[in-house]
Amino acid sequence: MVELAVTRGPDGRERRRRAEALRRHRADGHASKMAAAGELAYLRVQLRLAARLTAQLAVTNDVQEMVQLLVDELHRTFAFYLVAIQRVDTDKKLRLIAGRGALAEVMTEFLLVEQSLHDGVNGRVARTGVSALVPDTREDPDYIERDPKTDPRSELSVPIVVDGAIWGVLNLEAPEPAAFSQADAVLVEAIAASLGSSVHRAMLVADLEQTFTTTLTALMSTVEAKDDYTAAHEQDVAELCRRVAVRLGMDATRAGDVRYAALLHDVGKVAVPSEILLKPGPLSDEEWVRMRGHAAAGGTLVASIPAFAHLAPAVRASHERWDGAGYPDGLAGEQIPLAARIIAACDTYEAIVTDRPYRPARPPAQAAQELRRVAGTQLDARVAGALLDELDV
Repeated sequence: MVELAVTRGPDGRERRRRAEALRRHRADGHASKMAAAGELAYLRVQLRLAARLTAQLAVTNDVQEMVQLLVDELHRTFAFYLVAIQRVDTDKKLRLIAGRGALAEVMTEFLLVEQSLHDGVNGRVARTGVSALVPDTREDPDYIERDPKTDPRSELSVPIVVDGAIWGVLNLEAPEPAAFSQADAVLVEAIAASLGSSVHRAMLVADLEQTFTTTLTALMSTVEAKDDYTAAHEQDVAELCRRVAVRLGMDATRAGDVRYAALLHDVGKVAVPSEILLKPGPLSDEEWVRMRGHAAAGGTLVASIPAFAHLAPAVRASHERWDGAGYPDGLAGEQIPLAARIIAACDTYEAIVTDRPYRPARPPAQAAQELRRVAGTQLDARVAGALLDELDV
């Protein structure tokens, strides 16, 4: 069981809640149906679940989302008394990070969410890396009893291995003895292996993204050396772009790409002389030509870096206008990549509410008014609307 390894037993309130949870579990029609299912029908359900989980784990790199969908699917399919995932933390504690079932609710309510790696059945599994199929918890010397009347009577715990190391434990529990079979153990071990592979993939992606961000920061430091405003401004614009992208229905990966493109959209300013970038007054026609050249220069620079090349179209087009009067290519409407349209809208807003060398910042309400005025001409009206909704101004 996912136990808090203490000698003090539950108080009266916890006992009542555990008894209620047990009654609710036993009254669950789905749990009874699964328990009464024939061997072949049960096997079909297991195989469908394994296929479904494999597909679902493949489409996310969020570890918390992975563990939650796994316990949700296991509970939805089999209505276990407890489905829990514990992670091994650096302090040698097993901590509950996802749980479903009647008993999980009690554990969360009474903060029974951690245990020492040296205690309990799950601690043994985490230490040894060997699965534990416990037909009767009262006969297992490592089982930590909490309340004999409501404690689970059988348990199945398997290790979750990530990159060769024990990352955590997947734990199933039932109020009846001998509730789990060897076939259950094979299924749960396969599911744990799939989760371990998915967590490892997510860690590799996170490392890659960190490298990506570090390289981005190094690139932007070259702009910062010339223009402090641009460097600080890009961070604000990038985060706002990500939020607007999500509001427009993009998934986390695409929204992340919009954020990266926003961080890079002014990198071409490294090719613009500092006296133009920092000029306190209006630019001359010749200076405007030099300034506008940064969009194409940035697109070319980003396209030359393999890891960033897919962002180049958005970087190049980030100063285009919906009506075709922008630069560098005079694109209009849907010709402009959506990421670039998002960047243009967020960049416009942030430029208005930020102090510049040639004018002070204006309040958000005035910036919102300006966005409404240029929606459909300078900016994509749909994107401007999403930005205003996100800003709530």
